[in-house]
Amino acid sequence: MNKTRLLDCNQLLDIFSASHIATAIYTTEDLVIEAVTDAMLAFWGKDRSVVGLPLEVAVPELVGQPFINQMRNVISTGQNFAGSSIPAQLSNNKQLQTSYYDYEYRALKNESGQVYCLLHTATDVTDKVLGEQAISHEQEHLLNIANEQALNEELAAANEELSDVNEELQQTEKQLSELNAALEDRIAARTSQLASSEARMRYLIDDAPVAIAVLSGEDFVVEQANQYILKIWGKTPAVIGQTIYQALPEINGQGFFELLKDVFATGKAFLGNETPGNMEYNGQLKQIFTDFVFKPLKGEDGKTHSIMIVATEVTDKVNARKATEAAKHRVEAMVKTTPVAMTILNGRDLIIELANDAMYGIWQRTAGQTINKRLVDVFPELIGQPFPELLAQVFDTGERVAFPAMPVTIHRTDETVKQIYVNFSYDPIFDQFGRVESILASVIDVTESVEARQDLECSQHQLQEMTEELASSNEELTSINEEMMASNEELAAINEQLVSTQRHLQDTILQLEESRERFSFLLNSIPQQVWTANEDGFIDYVNDVVAKEFGKDKSFLIGEGWQRLIHPEDLPKALERWLHALENGNEYQVEFRLKLSGGRYEWYLGRAVPLIEQGKIKLWLGTNTNIHLQKTNEQKKDEFLSIASHELKTPLTSIKAFNQLMARGGDGAQLSGFVKKSADHIYRLEKLIADLLDVTRLSAGKLEYNMQSFSFKQLLTESVENIQHMAPNHAIVLKNAVEFDFTGDYFRLEQVMNNFLSNAVKYSPKGEKVVVDSKLEQDQLIVSVQDFGIGIEPSHINKLFDRYYRVDNTAMRFEGLGLGLFISSEILKRHQGKVWIESELGQGSTFYFSIPIVQEPADTNSINVDLGTSMSAAN
Repeated sequence: MNKTRLLDCNQLLDIFSASHIATAIYTTEDLVIEAVTDAMLAFWGKDRSVVGLPLEVAVPELVGQPFINQMRNVISTGQNFAGSSIPAQLSNNKQLQTSYYDYEYRALKNESGQVYCLLHTATDVTDKVLGEQAISHEQEHLLNIANEQALNEELAAANEELSDVNEELQQTEKQLSELNAALEDRIAARTSQLASSEARMRYLIDDAPVAIAVLSGEDFVVEQANQYILKIWGKTPAVIGQTIYQALPEINGQGFFELLKDVFATGKAFLGNETPGNMEYNGQLKQIFTDFVFKPLKGEDGKTHSIMIVATEVTDKVNARKATEAAKHRVEAMVKTTPVAMTILNGRDLIIELANDAMYGIWQRTAGQTINKRLVDVFPELIGQPFPELLAQVFDTGERVAFPAMPVTIHRTDETVKQIYVNFSYDPIFDQFGRVESILASVIDVTESVEARQDLECSQHQLQEMTEELASSNEELTSINEEMMASNEELAAINEQLVSTQRHLQDTILQLEESRERFSFLLNSIPQQVWTANEDGFIDYVNDVVAKEFGKDKSFLIGEGWQRLIHPEDLPKALERWLHALENGNEYQVEFRLKLSGGRYEWYLGRAVPLIEQGKIKLWLGTNTNIHLQKTNEQKKDEFLSIASHELKTPLTSIKAFNQLMARGGDGAQLSGFVKKSADHIYRLEKLIADLLDVTRLSAGKLEYNMQSFSFKQLLTESVENIQHMAPNHAIVLKNAVEFDFTGDYFRLEQVMNNFLSNAVKYSPKGEKVVVDSKLEQDQLIVSVQDFGIGIEPSHINKLFDRYYRVDNTAMRFEGLGLGLFISSEILKRHQGKVWIESELGQGSTFYFSIPIVQEPADTNSINVDLGTSMSAAN
């Protein structure tokens, strides 16, 4: 047989580097270059010596440009970023040159959602961008020329029109003088008519069936207001004669006063449509909606002297429309989310207004190919089929139409034809007037069921043929029956023997019943889930533990009910192994997640063995053992190994990069900076290794303690000074250091203080200070470390001192293995102390520990047992 040989890591990197696509991979917030293709190196103008260096060191010309900050933001947030036609200055033959790029920064995450590297791809689009700019400039130039030509032609035509207009103006001037004399006579007659018209106008306003008011002058005095406008305002006729500001003070600030002033000043009417406003009714403000017009009333001089308000309250109409829109939105949401294929067809033209993903699957179409298009345009093959007529019938009658197992011919976009069977229904959707405005079409693909039924009908036909054959065989059996009659006499004698045998069987059954009760008692006494199944694999018994843990009645679990309790992702594997065991008579074993009574899933190991008698399976005896704790600990172990490998690799990579930089040489100040940064990463690496060694010693119960008397004030002072040197951006304030001699392990307690202080600095990156305090209280020494950082959610506080536990899920956000607090807790237990936390999310945290001043003599054996128990629980 041919054996497939997998490519090793170096071969994969060689293939990756040779790719013609400009690609690079970075890790950590320092953007260390882990891998890069030749195409990307060509963009940068660099060679392969940059691999392993931070990006800002490898490509220093990028400093000050936006790209490095964008990459760090993607690593810290996990959100991808893309740029299109973005200019970048890069070195080309030792000269900076501007080019344009399309690029993407993609955060790659592990199964826990942690960002472990950044994938950078880029494409040089300089030629395209410069070409588009040149085309744009040329089009703009041609457009300017065309505009100038058109303007010259328009000016020539305008000159001819002006000469014609001058002649018309001269004739018009003569006509105006004649009309002026006639107008003076009309004005006198009109004046007398206005007096009587004003009286009629007042009568019409008061008697008009719509809300009308007249506001006079710039102060907007309410000159007239009929009963309908007063009802909208919520006022009495007493407001007539008042200014609008006095009559309706509650509408101040709602924009109506400003609109009145604008209409009065400009002389232009304003039309409001469904405008909201708050009016006072019986001392309470209520929002109403109105259609209104502010109409200026002008004198003969053309100046506005009053404003007429004509209004109609449309609150009920607006609220009804909003309710309709909300109902429509709910219908659309239901259609989108339901697993049944649905679409909404609007109007008699059957415009596809909405469809869900299930319907697109049946149609073999996308939303762009269907939405806002006629149904028969998208599916012309429906013409001649009964569906268009049925849809028209729903519009005509307003009654639902539904048919089961209807054959439908679908023409796919690849020009193939497929016939399916569907259960469908056409449900009318009515408007507020009770008329059918749309149809909700629901479709369920039952092709498999129909084809299965057709196969069944074929089988029934074959069965009928076999029945006819059996009828002929019955005749032969009749003759055989006569022979059997003779045998009955012999059977009668045998029957007497069977009667005595039956009595013996009844006694045996009674004994079996007693054995069954004892067997059931034993199974219910077992703390595991125990079940039995018949030879066909159907569960016929479960013990009380099964019913209790699932919170289900035993009758629910008998048969195949257990399948509904298995996690959907684990069900196929469980069924496959169960069927394989039934077929081959082998032992059944599987790990799966089961849904318990509280709705949570936990891991179980399922096992079953067959009871075989005379070569045949009589029953299956099975157990389900809870292995959730083991599974959880395995997951924590895997997560820790992933974090540990990342945390150990990061300082090593940085040390390698700075050593390469030091090897290249440079001035003394620069080399001194590189040496300091390398030393910082070496210290970080040493601390990680020390934590791992301490946990190993704790697991073995071999962590040694050197109990001596020392000054506790000195321990606090030196701990603060040590961390202050490594955290220059924070002010570590020692508020109070109690002075007394304490007997304990100075080194281990200093390790506790260093862990607390390091955590306080690490998890308050934007904080300015950390406060350390201590006091003596009732023979107890109490020490606190307070930070003003990100804080801790309440759900995490009780788990912080577990081994490997980290509050943040992003390993690249905060360094560390999650061991420091666990080790500190174990050290304090050895000193008969305890630890606790107070925290508020976003405000900071305070870590406390207390130690008795006078400690009881320690029992080494009991301490080792406690530590072993703690480590087992942590594992």
